[in-house]
Amino acid sequence: MLIPKLLWPLLVYETCSNRVEAIDDKFTRRWLGVLPGLTDMAMYCRKAKLRFPLKSILEEYKCGKARLLSMLEDSEDPVVKTVQPTIKTGRKWKVVKAIDEAKEFLKIKEVIEQTKTDRKGLGSSTAKRDMVIYEIGLNEDSRRVQKAVQQPQQGQWTNWNNALQKSLTWRHFSFFIRSVYDLLPSNANLVRTAKGETTLPKPNALIFTTGGTKSWHGRPVGTINQRKCLLDGCEDWDVSAHLPEWDSHPSIIKETRLRPDIVIHSASTQQLIMLELTVPYENRMEEAHIYKTEKYLNLTNELEDAGYKAVVMPVEVGATGFLGS
Repeated sequence: MLIPKLLWPLLVYETCSNRVEAIDDKFTRRWLGVLPGLTDMAMYCRKAKLRFPLKSILEEYKCGKARLLSMLEDSEDPVVKTVQPTIKTGRKWKVVKAIDEAKEFLKIKEVIEQTKTDRKGLGSSTAKRDMVIYEIGLNEDSRRVQKAVQQPQQGQWTNWNNALQKSLTWRHFSFFIRSVYDLLPSNANLVRTAKGETTLPKPNALIFTTGGTKSWHGRPVGTINQRKCLLDGCEDWDVSAHLPEWDSHPSIIKETRLRPDIVIHSASTQQLIMLELTVPYENRMEEAHIYKTEKYLNLTNELEDAGYKAVVMPVEVGATGFLGS
């Protein structure tokens, strides 16, 4: 409710984009309590591995100005058609130029046969207007990704190819931001702070929180998976782990030197599901997955030769909490 109330006077009155950017950069950061060195790329980028539950006021302002100009140009009123609409947005960003660039991108997508994703007709002015507005938002997000690639510290997530995207909740807000974007008060960062490169909180200012059962909007985190599961068709599954109190692996695995972290086995159907946990850094998830797969390849072949149905499932959990794909 806050953003629509704020956008209405920004769209009605002639407000330059620099002023809106200052509001988005200064007051939003103060309200959230984030670090001064955190860039807008980390806060609003949709392709980032850690997504904030926020919308950029500057992006909504640009989309709103573009929608207003498109409505005036596509109006059926003859009086409005004869008047050339002029919307002032300052020197840094021009709404007419942004609309022209979005239309050019849409023409390129039309040449390469863009697939439709909704029921709106191609010929309606409303559909074209929505496509232009959506393209302007994509251009803003592409600009943030380009900015992230140029940042060696806060843009490390661009190399996390196998890490799944995670939505940030309000409970994990403080710690996750500092851990993912390498802003924790480590020795290296404290030395960098002394040189004046960034701003970090004191070590005793960190608050470690535990995960809740619901997300920030009150909905349950987990969802029921209706797809076919590996455990279907059998009811005598037994779980064993490579722990002193759980060390009850099947004898065919104990005869080898390998010990998977978790083994789920069924004696009636002779099925074995081996889970191997690895905690690498996010940019080494693919290497860890290949290493664990090749490590248990010979064991899988031996189990299949003995008449078992063996499956190896390496599980990667990154050092900052991201799951591997």
